[in-house]
Amino acid sequence: MSSALYSFIVPLAIIAILAVVILVIFLYIRGKVRRFSREAFGTSDIVKAAKEIEKSSESARAIHGMTDIYLPQIQKDFPEFDYEVFVGRVEGVLKSYFAAITARDVSKLTSDCSDSMKNTTLGIVRNLEANQLTRKISDVTIHQTEIARYEKDGKTVTILFNTSVGHYDVTRNEQGKIVSGSEEKKRQTVYDVALVYAQDVAKMSSYNATALGINCPNCGAPITNLGNKFCEYCGTGIREINVRSWSFEYVKEEKVTSKPY
Repeated sequence: MSSALYSFIVPLAIIAILAVVILVIFLYIRGKVRRFSREAFGTSDIVKAAKEIEKSSESARAIHGMTDIYLPQIQKDFPEFDYEVFVGRVEGVLKSYFAAITARDVSKLTSDCSDSMKNTTLGIVRNLEANQLTRKISDVTIHQTEIARYEKDGKTVTILFNTSVGHYDVTRNEQGKIVSGSEEKKRQTVYDVALVYAQDVAKMSSYNATALGINCPNCGAPITNLGNKFCEYCGTGIREINVRSWSFEYVKEEKVTSKPY
């Protein structure tokens, strides 16, 4: 073999060997990465695994609740108030609100919702319809619910709950193009949910007006505890408890503090 041919073949052979070695190393590493991805995330697709990592790392919005302060006051006024039950109702109302908007159907709201809340939700639905938009709120995760405020004005009592929520919220136009939101990452935000204890208008006509106020209908003494069933002074039964009821007045996202996409 001539020296010229030898000097040509040897480098070529070395390059070929190096290429094979690099390929073997690459396949070995890729195999290990895929095995790790499959074991850790249930998929050998490392890109999909990375997206799952991103999703799992989304942090919930923190809530600085005032439950410890307000709950004793509420339970003093309403001894039968079951906090855990009402938290469940709050979260149920919130999910029904999302369902009503997604389906553009107000009947999806729970029976706990007031006429005011139904009308507000109907306004959102009609606005979507008028602009030929669809809005889908999906994969809802409720992280935390706490009492934020407790207010009394004599005629009504309002308990404001804060709920930390993660969800996809995507609005599309008539052509199906996304005009708001993202399908790739959940929004982490906080909603205000107002629970109101007020006169049941449907029952008001059945009772004397004095029985609906905040004074005893017999002796006129003030009713200082809104949860009382009897007057503290004369023992007369307080009808007010029978003509008042809890209902959810509104759901409102805290736009200022919501976390962007």
